[in-house]
Amino acid sequence: MIYKYNNSDDVIDSRDILDYIEKHEDNEDFKEEVEALQKVVDEYCDEYDEGLKDLEFGVFFIRDSYFEDYMWDFFLEVNHIDEALHCYIDIEAFARDQQYNYSYIDFDGETYWYQQC
Repeated sequence: MIYKYNNSDDVIDSRDILDYIEKHEDNEDFKEEVEALQKVVDEYCDEYDEGLKDLEFGVFFIRDSYFEDYMWDFFLEVNHIDEALHCYIDIEAFARDQQYNYSYIDFDGETYWYQQC
């Protein structure tokens, strides 16, 4: 079974998007997915002069409803804290503060965040 991208994925790697488009751009069964993903690529590239190079290197798109969970994982990865201290961390505030370093893009009606270049 071939995976079809949609806007319910929590995190999407730009390299996977580009590979998907390349593999399925001539296949009518994947026309909708390819068009939606191409819009993401085009919107990103319109914002940055080196947009395509950035996407080829790897940009993570994080679904808005998953952003806080993503930041929690990031926080725990970077900061080695004792499990007993978890209840003292305001992850909502941390995620909100981190969002200033992110821009957003629309993927078929859903907002996805990516780290600004």
